[in-house]
Amino acid sequence: NYTTDVKTAEDAIKKGAFKNNYKYLISFSEKTNASFNVTPNKDYLVIFVYDNTNHPTGIFNAHLMTPDKKLEEKYTAVPDDLGQIGAARVQRLLFNTQPTMIGGKAKLPVKLEADPAATIYVFYRKRG
Repeated sequence: NYTTDVKTAEDAIKKGAFKNNYKYLISFSEKTNASFNVTPNKDYLVIFVYDNTNHPTGIFNAHLMTPDKKLEEKYTAVPDDLGQIGAARVQRLLFNTQPTMIGGKAKLPVKLEADPAATIYVFYRKRG
């Protein structure tokens, strides 16, 4: 049952994140896109959990929301595969922000894209 498997995955994800000093930021349930703001000097952990019952190939990424396509391409991250819990496939994306953000901004928006729809968990920790 995918619903039960997502819950089992969530428990393992949170346990692992908290063990590595990450703090919970936000989650999105069964979304194909979402967004959140990043701030300077942080490590971010984004987990995608999706229904792999019919073995779809998951395509996930996070990118800086900007009209400048070169900057968007430069600041795009893709996850690695962590494995499967029942019908729930889990992928992990890690990225960090610099002490000084582009344009000296205090925060920048990041867009998350998921295909197929995924439950997305976002964690962060201060670097240094």
